Amino acid sequence: MDAKEKLKKIMVEWGSFELPKLHERDFEVSFLKGEEILSIIGARRAGKTYLCYQIIESLIKTVPKDNILYVNFEDERLQPLLGSELSLLWETYLEFFSVDLNKKVYLFLDEIQNVPNWSLWARRIIEQNKNLKLIITGSSSKLLSNEIATELRGRTISFTVYPLSFNEYLKSKNISPDKKNILYNSKENIIIKKEFHKYFSGGGFPAVLKSLYPDELLKEYYKVMFYRDLIERHKIKNIKLLEDYLILIMDQVGSLSSISSTAKKLEELGHSFSKNTLSNFSKYAEEIFLIFEVKKYTYKIREQMRNPKKIYAIDHGMLQAIRFSFSSNYGRILENIVFMALKRTKKEIFYHADKKECDFILTDKGKVLQVIQVCKLFSDSKIKEREIEGLMEALEAYDLKEGLILTEDTIDNIVVNNKKIVVLPVWFWLLSL
Repeated sequence: MDAKEKLKKIMVEWGSFELPKLHERDFEVSFLKGEEILSIIGARRAGKTYLCYQIIESLIKTVPKDNILYVNFEDERLQPLLGSELSLLWETYLEFFSVDLNKKVYLFLDEIQNVPNWSLWARRIIEQNKNLKLIITGSSSKLLSNEIATELRGRTISFTVYPLSFNEYLKSKNISPDKKNILYNSKENIIIKKEFHKYFSGGGFPAVLKSLYPDELLKEYYKVMFYRDLIERHKIKNIKLLEDYLILIMDQVGSLSSISSTAKKLEELGHSFSKNTLSNFSKYAEEIFLIFEVKKYTYKIREQMRNPKKIYAIDHGMLQAIRFSFSSNYGRILENIVFMALKRTKKEIFYHADKKECDFILTDKGKVLQVIQVCKLFSDSKIKEREIEGLMEALEAYDLKEGLILTEDTIDNIVVNNKKIVVLPVWFWLLSL
């Protein structure tokens, strides 16, 4: 069957396709305005396809259905499709549907990075069709507007889809808490705490919430990312080295990590390699949103690069399914949840380290906005002293008047040396975002 016949079958199915029941995700409609290509990126199974469906559902209210097309390039019937054959997609679409080219046309291309040289075709098609809005998705940060192929630089905007936030999780369960008064409503308070406990243990991947076997599903997600997005995409031959490297990295979530310290541990396991190999592994894992690195806050770029990084994972549920036990790593899992919540704010995230440490330094255009500590218990006097001292050092260093400590379930207001420290439960803080 030639490429055009394959595409015709896809068109037939789209013509009769009914959108599935959707749980609304947070999305800024303004991203659909303008002529730029919208690049929707994020980890596998985070919800990129369903966000496309959500956008389509919204568009259908005002846009003729024939002016909307969705194609998933992970469909095995389109394998392999060459970049030179993408012209047939547009040609077949215009033949098959009554497209009104005088009105806006929306083309959704899911996992487009699977097609070689797709960006050359994309540039040509949007230049030839001024009413065309191209929405592409992919599970690689290489589709970010600042990393995309040269021919599309300055022509794209990016929107990143992460696993469900706690607010999105509650929305998917049709729970709408009274955020202003929840601390004083004991019944609602108990409900939200129970839901946070479930969110804490299961994570935010949408399909996992409905699964009878969440751990098995999360392990499967990890395997697909490991083999398809890392091993196959980068043609990695030393599979055991990569496997052990990722295990060590995952074990260091919320802790300081460096290439040299990880290399030493891998050498003790009998591996031989170059440091460049480990740097590439780290880059590849970040590209597919499996892990994130947080640098030390300093004005000197060289010092940032030279210092150890803090490691966080895409999803706290996956982290527990593949590495962490629930009980012994509660504080680090809590910290990972806070990191991912901060990541969604699109602010820059660093850590502070001098004589003391502070978990998160939030900045915007070089200005420090907020400093945050995360710990499980605040009742333990030693932990309380350590967290306050680290926060106070950061407050003094960046000339801030107020800091935040997030805990399992403590609420307090503390004043130290004319600096205010607000102490809140993580679950309550998440509701405010």
